[in-house]
Amino acid sequence: MGRLLGVIDSLSAGYRFLGRRLELLLVPVLLDLLLWLAPRLSIAPLMRQVAAFYASATTLEGLPADMAALSRQVSEQLAAGGQRSNLLEMLVNSSLLHVPSLLATLGPVSQGRILEIDHPLAAFGLLGGFGLLGLLIGVVYMNLLAQRLPLGSAPKASDPGSFVQTVARQWVMVVLYLLFLLVLLAAGAIPALVATAMMSLFSPLLGSFLMVLFSGAVLVLFFYLFFVTAALVLDNLPIHLAVAQSFMLVRNNFWATLGFVVLSNVILAGVALLAARLTTWSPLGIVAAIVIYAYIGSGLAMALLVFYRTRVLRGEKAG
Repeated sequence: MGRLLGVIDSLSAGYRFLGRRLELLLVPVLLDLLLWLAPRLSIAPLMRQVAAFYASATTLEGLPADMAALSRQVSEQLAAGGQRSNLLEMLVNSSLLHVPSLLATLGPVSQGRILEIDHPLAAFGLLGGFGLLGLLIGVVYMNLLAQRLPLGSAPKASDPGSFVQTVARQWVMVVLYLLFLLVLLAAGAIPALVATAMMSLFSPLLGSFLMVLFSGAVLVLFFYLFFVTAALVLDNLPIHLAVAQSFMLVRNNFWATLGFVVLSNVILAGVALLAARLTTWSPLGIVAAIVIYAYIGSGLAMALLVFYRTRVLRGEKAG
């Protein structure tokens, strides 16, 4: 296993380690069943209020036509997003902890009971609580995958007590890492938004260009942080070492990492499209689609851990 695995080899190894261990699919399958069967917690009333604010901005006297069109488009997108919103989706953390969820990807697949949240404090409270719980579920999921891999410098939990201790420590690390990201983004976003607003007064095109540059910089940052959660879980590293390791691995394996990210997303997108067709045959089609997507997504998450660790081993040998 110490040899360097390519992108395709890592994917193959991920599914080989996943095998027929259906217990590893329990977390994503149960989350999707919850999103399907539980009442949807919608923030549509709050989103409609924000959408109305943007819609009213289009009537301001002297507002350039392109800015009015942009405000109108934002208003429509906010209203549409509110109609599809479900705070329970915060229980699924696909971006940081790679938990696959078909229903979080597709949105509601059937008409069920909808509970509308119309108070901002209640919405933010549920958002934060579900978000923290989603991080915990994600850490548990990643640890379950890591337990099946003969890789990583972190010790494998030998009993439930040590597993709980490991999960608790890593959950705290992931929460602190997320707070670090939020502070970092806020520190960059505030001056970027001020500069964009000032430039838009003189040239809306230049303001849009600055916003595109900032968005591109954020994407590059997240790309270089791609392996942080894998380092936190598989190697049990502290945050600063996990960040440093992720930057080093992406820098030394830029094209391979880009290929892995692109191929993984293409596979998930293709499976989501096929699974969306299955969901039209409710209820058996929805159940089948959920299980298929959970299996494909879990194999990709396992492949990520293999891909990450083999590159760490290569770096250690080269050093």
